[in-house]
Amino acid sequence: MKRFLSLLCLVTGLSSAVRAEDRPMVATLHPLLSEMVTRLAGDHVRVEELMGPGGNPHTFDPSPRDLARIQDAVMVVAMGKNLETYLDRLEASLPEGVVMYEAGRLVPSLRIDVESEVFMCCPVHSHGAIDPHWWHSPAAMRTAVRHLGRALERLLPEHRSEIRESARSLMSELEDLHRWVEDQVSVIPRNQRKLVTAHAAFGYFCDAFGFQSIPVQGLTTEDDPTPAYLAETVRIIRREKIHAVFPEKNASERILEMIVKETGVELAEPLLADNTGSADKTYADMIRHNVDSIVQALTGGK
Repeated sequence: MKRFLSLLCLVTGLSSAVRAEDRPMVATLHPLLSEMVTRLAGDHVRVEELMGPGGNPHTFDPSPRDLARIQDAVMVVAMGKNLETYLDRLEASLPEGVVMYEAGRLVPSLRIDVESEVFMCCPVHSHGAIDPHWWHSPAAMRTAVRHLGRALERLLPEHRSEIRESARSLMSELEDLHRWVEDQVSVIPRNQRKLVTAHAAFGYFCDAFGFQSIPVQGLTTEDDPTPAYLAETVRIIRREKIHAVFPEKNASERILEMIVKETGVELAEPLLADNTGSADKTYADMIRHNVDSIVQALTGGK
């Protein structure tokens, strides 16, 4: 009997492995997209993630080995809004017929604008550029999930009802998360909602929750501000009596440390800007971590 059960388990395991290999492959270019595709389509797809949770989407570029991994993909899901500058080259390397889907395409875009009340960024470097960090607004992520779910329904019409139900559940969670953020930041007076960060990654968050974004660098962690812009940032911090500046995990703190030394403001708990930081963290974990850090620093821990 034991031998029979062992053989049965072996056969079942092999059968499951075959079924797994037969599932259509969806390649993702960001861990947050892997999470959303998995939540929506579940075991009906194989998710192949090209950039891991510790990666930097501003510098990541798929290697030949990465491209070889996804030659069987039926869909590639990108963040979009020109975050992945290599997207055209990636598409050209894949077989004809692979669906290239930009999750952020239908999310309303924000632009770096010198006249905007939301942004105060280096106008020489960033004027007119689209901010690609749309996922920092749970409402924007909800919009993206709705349309991504529809795209997966077209890919897997036989599982349409399951995907649609999963999309409803996930969208409800994101709506609750948005309300939670509103509740948490409500303790910060409106005139103190100024977010000084290393680079311009939090524009959508600021737009959604009534903050003013003051990024010291440009749209990526690779850009250095001009001395004039740095001096202007210091002047604004002093004038507006800003309490804290926010570094980012996996980004250099050198410039913010210069500002702290010059102004005496607090260097707050690092924010998660371009990634969750580790494989066991979810999108909701990232948002909650950032909000907790912001509220703690801008209220003095009260």
